[in-house]
Amino acid sequence: MELLAHSVVACVFLAGLITCFLPVLPGSCIVWCGVLLHQLWMRDASVGWQVVLLTGGLTVLGLISDAALSFWGAKQFGATWKGALGAVLGAGIGLFLPPPLLWLLLGPILGAIAGELYAGRSLRAGSRAGIGTLLGAAVALALKFGLSLCVIVWFYLAIGL
Repeated sequence: MELLAHSVVACVFLAGLITCFLPVLPGSCIVWCGVLLHQLWMRDASVGWQVVLLTGGLTVLGLISDAALSFWGAKQFGATWKGALGAVLGAGIGLFLPPPLLWLLLGPILGAIAGELYAGRSLRAGSRAGIGTLLGAAVALALKFGLSLCVIVWFYLAIGL
């Protein structure tokens, strides 16, 4: 039973790490769900609720930083709030357009440009905002992935593997 639990949780961890690379999808939440699943399944043979709660805190930190860093990147390159909102909407819409990986990259850029144009700014200002959004999202992705790896390592250290 323990081997099955570890195998399932390892698959959940892998799925979470893969989805960390896709904007809008909560890869770090999926990783944390693996920790929670193991605790609920294995109870006393698992990591304990303290580790579940602390890794949950890391996950929340990653989610907050994901949104904040994308917005920060856009603002650093001169985006208005409409450009930043356009970037978020572009990422959300891009998730549903084929091929999704292409549009998950282009959606935020085009959304930021559209938001800046809607705000009455130039195409050049919109393009700068789009680049800033992309750079902020890249930093956020690296942080989210790194925090997810920390959660996984913490989990395996806590169970003694």
